[in-house]
Amino acid sequence: MSSEAEWKECFDLFDKESSGKIKADDLGEALRSLGLVLTQKEVSSMKDEVGASVSWDKFKTLASKKPDPEKQAQALMQAFQVFDQTGSGQMEMKDLGHIVTCLGEKLSPQEFEEICGAAGLPSTGSLDYRKVVDKVIKA
Repeated sequence: MSSEAEWKECFDLFDKESSGKIKADDLGEALRSLGLVLTQKEVSSMKDEVGASVSWDKFKTLASKKPDPEKQAQALMQAFQVFDQTGSGQMEMKDLGHIVTCLGEKLSPQEFEEICGAAGLPSTGSLDYRKVVDKVIKA
């Protein structure tokens, strides 16, 4: 889990107007950048809770909530399984690259390569996504 200094740095990056608040629309991206694995439903619920903007104190509270590892693992597995048409537990790296650079909160191809390198993932070939889920949950 991240330290308060990392949370503050993240908050300040999203506080583009230096107003001491970030837009509720940026909340999911900000929390995910700290390593929290959140579903869209969870983010929507948080946004409903905070209103249009999020203060530093509220952000700290949200960032410090310890996620349930079992729930996180289940959500990640379900996300991978959507793209695993054969049910093999494997996914092609090129398909994963396409998904994370084209759908949802997109990464650039360079960011994807850097993350894969840092996580020790192969740059080509197949990926056993169950191992990735285990790594993410234990991180």
